[in-house]
Amino acid sequence: MAQAPPTSDFSIDTSFRIGDELKIRFDISNDIPSTSSAVAHIVDLYEGQDIESNPELIHTLPQWSNISDHIGGLNTSWSGKPNTDAIIAQSGHIDSAAKRCRDITRTVNGVTYNDWYLPSSAQVTTLYQLRDVLDPLIINAGGDVLTKTHTNYQKKGYWASLESGNPENSNPVFSVSFNPSSGGGATFGRSKSMRFRTRATREVALSAGHGVSVGDIYGGGIVYKVIEAESGGVTPTVDLDVKIGNGLTTIFSQNTLGNNFTTEILHTVTAIDGVNPLIKWDYENSNAGAYNWETNYQIFVKPTGTITTIEAGSQTSLAWNDDASRWTSRYSYIPEYMSTFKTGIITFEKGKLYIHDDVNNKNYFYNGKYPTQVTYVENVEPSSPKVFMTHAVEGTTQPNISRFETIDNWTMNSDLIKDDYIRREGTYYSELFGDVNDPNVGLNASYGDKLMKGTKLRGQYVKVFMTFREEDLEIKHSNIGFIKSKGHTT
Repeated sequence: MAQAPPTSDFSIDTSFRIGDELKIRFDISNDIPSTSSAVAHIVDLYEGQDIESNPELIHTLPQWSNISDHIGGLNTSWSGKPNTDAIIAQSGHIDSAAKRCRDITRTVNGVTYNDWYLPSSAQVTTLYQLRDVLDPLIINAGGDVLTKTHTNYQKKGYWASLESGNPENSNPVFSVSFNPSSGGGATFGRSKSMRFRTRATREVALSAGHGVSVGDIYGGGIVYKVIEAESGGVTPTVDLDVKIGNGLTTIFSQNTLGNNFTTEILHTVTAIDGVNPLIKWDYENSNAGAYNWETNYQIFVKPTGTITTIEAGSQTSLAWNDDASRWTSRYSYIPEYMSTFKTGIITFEKGKLYIHDDVNNKNYFYNGKYPTQVTYVENVEPSSPKVFMTHAVEGTTQPNISRFETIDNWTMNSDLIKDDYIRREGTYYSELFGDVNDPNVGLNASYGDKLMKGTKLRGQYVKVFMTFREEDLEIKHSNIGFIKSKGHTT
């Protein structure tokens, strides 16, 4: 059977000159749908029991079961559905956490969902691990957050549908704490008569090419895991040649490339390539049929010169790099005189001498203390539209203030202060707030209202600006958490 012709070939025009040194970074992927089905696991948007609004009703939280007899044989793998059936089927059963979940009915857009169950220990633990991603989406949908701030063991814990295999165990069933500062994510053995919260889950089979992913509002709740079929699908591969110039010189050629392949090409533009050379990607022998291969690429040119303009009457400090044979940096300070000192430098300002890179007086310049400022662009998966959800800083302290900016159809801005961050296992975390420029928030709204009510920042990249006032500062990583936007499917 003849292979469908490749549909992903493309060319780009350039403005490069002969002698330009290029670095071409690219990755390829394919969205061919699996020929097998998948299963979406969905968590209820709402609590099983509303003790947030009615704390005096804590005594109405369900027992694991009113029957203390050992069941045995409960599923210890992923799904809690068979466990729920077994708990409810016990002789003498009247009430249980499993029954409370099974009795839930949700109707969304005219569709009724009534096949909820008490999740397994593995499912509850997964929900805890994803709470920072899911909670903002649950709030936007009007639901109840997973994360708890209570220290009371009943109020912070959720039941799981797992029973110990030992019939003599005095604490044979399990709950999981959802307070990150108090036992968060830990599983605790309990007696069946104790009372805890419930959070119902359900699951639904998906057809091939389903397009459902974690974070989607779907199936009466929110998707927290999609399990693809283990066999039966096609693993897409393709042959690829990258060519350049008038003669289409091949600068990269490799066969049977797999999904999510990433590499870099180094190339110097030659006279054979010509001025403004074309760069072409040729795809062949794809086993994915007519499905397109997606290509994300970035092209960098090694700089050969820098022009710095200094306005008349103004001053600036520039640094020259002998290895690069060019000016490489601009400094904010303007000394009266500068000289070398051992392996460092000294400068004079108002007749006073200052030693630079003094490890004992960090962030101290010309009789004044200054903050450390870090600015960078977070640009993971550069071609994917994203919704930015969280900020994490790994280091000795959190920023005093952080600002974030994206440019989608308009400029979106948001910020965080030091108290917004929570430290967990050596890393400072915070949820990102909304866009203070959101036109849908009232003109007379306070700045705080704009942060809380504005749309989440979105775009292909985000600019991050952080200010630290700690003198002895160590920062290892700054990371932005995001989910892929589902607004475009082309």
